[in-house]
Amino acid sequence: MNSDVFEGRWKQMRGDLKSWWGKLTDDDFEKIAGKKDRLLGMLQEKYGYTRDAAQQEIDRRFRDYERRGGSSSPSRAGQTMSGGAQTAGTALDEKSDEARVAADEMTAAAAAKAGQSMSAVGEKIGSLAETIREKAPHEGAMGTAATTVANKLDAAGSYLQAKDVDHMMGDLTGVIRRYPIPALLIGLGIGYLLAGRARR
Repeated sequence: MNSDVFEGRWKQMRGDLKSWWGKLTDDDFEKIAGKKDRLLGMLQEKYGYTRDAAQQEIDRRFRDYERRGGSSSPSRAGQTMSGGAQTAGTALDEKSDEARVAADEMTAAAAAKAGQSMSAVGEKIGSLAETIREKAPHEGAMGTAATTVANKLDAAGSYLQAKDVDHMMGDLTGVIRRYPIPALLIGLGIGYLLAGRARR
């Protein structure tokens, strides 16, 4: 359903929208005012969806709505299932939707916690870099090595503070694609170390 059709059917769809997305309040629906992009933003805000996940959710719901003839409940004329089977199918759809929404919420919460942890680790690494700068000699080969290590730690700390988990995964994927053999060897080494620890 394109944005113009959605805007035209807005008033008749409001009840269905409320049943689909129970976290949206009447005030939220007033703000949406038939605009599909506002609905997209509101779903991201209320449910913690990514933009793509919210778009997929809207598209799926609208496809079901249109397939059922513009209503969330099938029309009597086109009804082919018995009442019991239809009720069971609807209940199954609702439960699967609830499970998917719960999984999306847990994923968003886990990503937020991981992001907070990464930021905290980044702060600690930055603090370590400052300690190295303060305590290391400022002259000679040791001073140069300490400064280099402190600079690298600083860069790593800043990276962890600035990036979220999604960006880090994208960066990691890029490195693996660029250097597949070394990445494979590192992965095998990490697996070997973890297996050794697990046996102890």
